[in-house]
Amino acid sequence: MAALLIAMTAYSQEQELTKKEKKKLEKELRKEQEAKDAEMKAQVVALMIEYQRFVLEADRLRDSKGTQVQVSSTINFIASDSITGVIQIGSNSYVGMNGVGGITAEGPVSNYKFTYNEKSKAYNVSYNLRSTLGNYDIRMTVFSDGRADATVSSNWPGQLNYSGYVVPPAQSRVYKGTSY
Repeated sequence: MAALLIAMTAYSQEQELTKKEKKKLEKELRKEQEAKDAEMKAQVVALMIEYQRFVLEADRLRDSKGTQVQVSSTINFIASDSITGVIQIGSNSYVGMNGVGGITAEGPVSNYKFTYNEKSKAYNVSYNLRSTLGNYDIRMTVFSDGRADATVSSNWPGQLNYSGYVVPPAQSRVYKGTSY
């Protein structure tokens, strides 16, 4: 009986080590997969920036006075398809001139430039958008994980800052209102 008890204790300790080792292995595999996913995301972001094809789905807007509001990312966005671009603000509360509670400016993109900062692993993007509503200067910082901040300024005083994530146009969930 004593021999059986000693054997069972040794077996359970062996099982514990196996469980610990299994947990450690699972953690290492999860870390490896997260690193692969991050690398793949960084490659997608690089291609979007290089080919000027992206949608910044904004979940926050901030004005030049620092007032920040949470917004719906499906109707607040900045998009570029390499030739044309769109800037839109919208609201779920009311219907505006664009049909989604705000303004939609659409037109050709010009002077598109970008640089990559190795230290911060971020792209700095700048371009101009000319629409019937005015000319807009867009300055963006896009991080390798897809996070992005953009500042839109125009011939009117002040500026508007968009914060959210960039996604490929085919994966975007945005709804574009009527542009003028």
